[in-house]
Amino acid sequence: MNRLNLTTTIRKADASFYTMLALMALLAAMLLSHFPAVLLSWDIFGYYLYLPFTFIYNDLGLKDFAVVEGIIAKYQNTAGFYQALPMPDGSWVMKYPMGMAVLYSPWFFVGHIWALLSVYEADGFSFPYQASLLYGSFVYTLAGLLLFRKAMLRFFSPCLTSVLLVLIPFGTNFMIHTVWHGQGLMSHNYLFFLFASVLWLTIKWHEQPGLKTALLLGLVIGLAALSRPTEILVGIVPVLWGVYNEKSLRDKWFLLLRNWKQIFAALMVILAIGSLQLIYFKLFTGKFLYNSYGGNAGEGMEFLQPYLLEVLFSFRKGWLLYTPLMALALFGFISLWKRRPEVFFPIFVFFAVSFYVIASWSCWWYADSFSQRAVIPGYVMLALPLGYLLQGVMQRSWLVKVPILILLILIVAFNQFQSWQFLNGYIHSARMTKEAYKAVFLKTTPPANLEQLWLVDRTKSPEELLHGGRKYRSCTLAHYTFDEYQTNDSTAPGVSGGVFVLSPDQPFSPLYETDWTGLSLHEFGIIRVSAKVCSEVTPAENPFYLTATFMHNGYAYAYKSQLPDPEKFKPGEWNEVELYYLTPEVRKVHDPFRVTIWLPGSKPVLVDEMKVELFVPQGWN
Repeated sequence: MNRLNLTTTIRKADASFYTMLALMALLAAMLLSHFPAVLLSWDIFGYYLYLPFTFIYNDLGLKDFAVVEGIIAKYQNTAGFYQALPMPDGSWVMKYPMGMAVLYSPWFFVGHIWALLSVYEADGFSFPYQASLLYGSFVYTLAGLLLFRKAMLRFFSPCLTSVLLVLIPFGTNFMIHTVWHGQGLMSHNYLFFLFASVLWLTIKWHEQPGLKTALLLGLVIGLAALSRPTEILVGIVPVLWGVYNEKSLRDKWFLLLRNWKQIFAALMVILAIGSLQLIYFKLFTGKFLYNSYGGNAGEGMEFLQPYLLEVLFSFRKGWLLYTPLMALALFGFISLWKRRPEVFFPIFVFFAVSFYVIASWSCWWYADSFSQRAVIPGYVMLALPLGYLLQGVMQRSWLVKVPILILLILIVAFNQFQSWQFLNGYIHSARMTKEAYKAVFLKTTPPANLEQLWLVDRTKSPEELLHGGRKYRSCTLAHYTFDEYQTNDSTAPGVSGGVFVLSPDQPFSPLYETDWTGLSLHEFGIIRVSAKVCSEVTPAENPFYLTATFMHNGYAYAYKSQLPDPEKFKPGEWNEVELYYLTPEVRKVHDPFRVTIWLPGSKPVLVDEMKVELFVPQGWN
């Protein structure tokens, strides 16, 4: 009997093993089917900058900014350099933490050696570096799936583990963000590996505490936090593992006390890894703690008003709309609580807290992505409630099993179909609406007016949008004639009334201020600021700017300023000047919007007939 049981177990284990091999082969084929045109770009460019500017250019502070400009011009890494913040001494501080650079480093060095031994430029960005990072990142994908399988086998049969190995990659947005278009270089792929490591090491340490396991656990938690500081929350899993009532809490406390040296060593590893970022900040900002996202007041946490419903259900980026499998995982927490309460508590607390943090980020749609990419690392943990839900179903009659099996097949097929739509541009990566979703739902051919159904294209200028075919209604928000400011005719040619005089003592015009609710906007509006101005010299010699911005907690965001064209400006005469401003996606509807004309120059500028006009979209021709 024992030999029969062993043979059966091996056969089942082989099933999960071969499922793993088939999964890896399929993902590898997808990865090898294309090579991204621009790989080290946008956020990835920001993650990566630490490496070439430390080991190739010896300029971690980016003081020779011409090198950065030359790289961007050559490789088209980014449309605008937002990946670092300028400092008063001429250096720059990286916006993103260095964890991803640490994880990239093995592949960077492979690429550097390749470049040095080949005809390619050893500049940190040529083909050898890109290829090495692309395929090296896939190593993390494979390692994460291997650890994921090992962890699942601690809870489920090889058969059910095989099912989870299919569901997580192909029933979610995991596949899109690991093997297509270089998305494997994003943090979500790497964090999936680190989270799988945390789960596996947590299981091992609680089965048999040991210093090596504790140190490795500290290492992967530290690297996760160094990659994205909020991922320190994954430490909740080992801390609360096995706790679900008063007795288990007491037992856990004594377990930690008995192994306090291992716990202390793990904490020291986490602190040592975290100190790397603190030392970097100290070197380049003079402070150990520095908000590298502070350069953009439009980004930040909204803990008191999280975007929970938008993250879960919106047509723009609703997690459960575009990844419906996870609705079963959430429902599976009931099964997890009934079957394994000692596992339920750490997994549920981790998910609840981390999801709340994810939903609190002001850019809750997380820019260009399919579904909610920030949740991908958490699929490691969510596989447990999903698995226990399916385990319960497998123990029921065929009347229950068959409908659930059909449902799973339909969910995976639906996810793959929506993934195909996303890859072919039918589902937009950031601009989806209810109308657009309905127009492409289960369609293999997009409607001709699909782009018109998406949210506004914020890569276009306000002028382009105004002349792009959409109808707008306009209204005047403010009109300043400055008749109360009396000025003689010799100072203000051709004006019988008054004008406002900008001067070094009075560098700002009267301020127009309202907020989002005052503008009565739904999605967006375009503001036109115009005025008549007169100056003895051109704006090149005596600069002044029309400005518009939203404010948040005293900081400007979506700031725009317009210097009148010096070549068209006629000194000593009245000139018509204007600025067009596209309203941003505001953090709070009561964030103030402000318009003014600012004179940093040293000579007077006369201002008359200042207007603030609003253009609101109506529909498409």
